[in-house]
Amino acid sequence: MNLKKILSFTLAAIFLLSTNAYAEKIDHYREILLSKKYTIKYENITPLPRTTNKDRVNLFGKDGLAVNTNEYFTNRALTGILVADGEDHRYQEISYGDFNQCWLLKNDETFAFTKYKKPKSKNNELEYFGSRKGRVEATPRNYLAELVFGTSFGDQSMSRVLNAILPDNEKSIDMPRYEFVTAGKLENGTTFEDFKLVPTESSEEGKNYGAIRFYFKGNSLEKIAYASYTISENGTASGEKFIARITEFSATPDQSLLNLPSQLKDTTKRDKGK
Repeated sequence: MNLKKILSFTLAAIFLLSTNAYAEKIDHYREILLSKKYTIKYENITPLPRTTNKDRVNLFGKDGLAVNTNEYFTNRALTGILVADGEDHRYQEISYGDFNQCWLLKNDETFAFTKYKKPKSKNNELEYFGSRKGRVEATPRNYLAELVFGTSFGDQSMSRVLNAILPDNEKSIDMPRYEFVTAGKLENGTTFEDFKLVPTESSEEGKNYGAIRFYFKGNSLEKIAYASYTISENGTASGEKFIARITEFSATPDQSLLNLPSQLKDTTKRDKGK
């Protein structure tokens, strides 16, 4: 069975369900996002495959991580951590095994750094790299990117599905809209709530399809599944899918992650008085 038939069958099963049910359990998580006070931990078990290893080079020079083996460039699941304590105080971390990309937003500054297990360390000791090993410099907050692309929630796929449940007035100008379709219960007791992509003026209805399903154990969000495909003018279909396991989604910010690690020195050059 080709991609078009598989995705058509999957999405049709969602689109054709009754709309008499209403979203209920996801409302709790929407309110957490809107409060901008949360800790979210997840595992993306469907990362995109790598198609090349031409960028297999030493990323950071002699003071940094010597990425010279193929293990850093194989297709693997990634994990993410998202923490917020207000609009202007957020942390994001995406981890690929022992290699972690981190972003800390504090007011109008963003600190980007990596952390990784120290080579040959027997105690899983971590090393940190920003502008150089053990040092980091802030860059100005990119307000324009936030306006156009919306709030970042880790990797691109997680950002898409979490932005989808926000109300329209909280979405960016470039963020697709999704509407609630139905809710139901599976044989194992797991419940779900489904959303579908709303076509825009710039997209042709019947050419672009997208659906998101949120799975719950009791009232706890445990998994998110996303699928989409587009039919081109010549009739061919291309699509993507995303599945994430949710290990934590709480309204309590992890304060330990909302400041720079002690192993990193802030060397940002600021105007006097700031």
